Amino acid sequence: MALPRLNNDNPIYEMVIPSTKKTIKYRPFLVKEQKNLLIAVESQDAKQIMNSMLACLQSCTENCNIEDLATFDVDYMFTQIRSKSVGEKTNIITPCSECNHENTVSLDLSGIQIDIDSLPKNEIQLTNEIKLKMKYPTYQDMMKSEKIFSNDPKMVEVLFETLILCMHSIQTEEENILIKDESREEIESFINSLTNEQLDSINIFVQNLPTLTHNLEYRCEKCGHENKTELRGMQDFF
Repeated sequence: MALPRLNNDNPIYEMVIPSTKKTIKYRPFLVKEQKNLLIAVESQDAKQIMNSMLACLQSCTENCNIEDLATFDVDYMFTQIRSKSVGEKTNIITPCSECNHENTVSLDLSGIQIDIDSLPKNEIQLTNEIKLKMKYPTYQDMMKSEKIFSNDPKMVEVLFETLILCMHSIQTEEENILIKDESREEIESFINSLTNEQLDSINIFVQNLPTLTHNLEYRCEKCGHENKTELRGMQDFF
């Protein structure tokens, strides 16, 4: 005899996507989605974890294409859905800056926000005739890069790959050239032709992409030192 499938009335919540300001509806994780996430985490494979997270978010949201969203949108959405699924509180293990003792600190995920009021300028004037338009990277694009999701990623290579993923188009007096239509060789040749000053102006955009942040304050349970630390990026929250 087949067991019944439960048609539970899951609560529906709303949230605003940071970059688009669009309001979407979402529900908490179900057991099957939570199980897939746990299996992915146990694998310690970064790409499998990311695929599971994107699939989970797609299942839990309505009228939203997760693959098209910026990385910081996905990070924010995951923290909000997780807070409604397994609890708004999570424990962060962080070392004391004085004695290095690892403290377990409780954090309220529902209160985490992303500051997008000071978004980096997405148009960069490289010369009088050439302008570079930037865009927010997506996890879908990042997973196509073997260097970002390698077993031993190099910081310089990750920064270089992220820079390429953030390039949308090059505008000249005659034409608008989409980066996605160009070969890898052409893109690298363009970047290698930049001056250090021009490269720095592009890196400002990459380095100032919005991310999850939270100022954490706690007293060390061992030495009593008052700690103040910044959590930055989703990896610091889980």
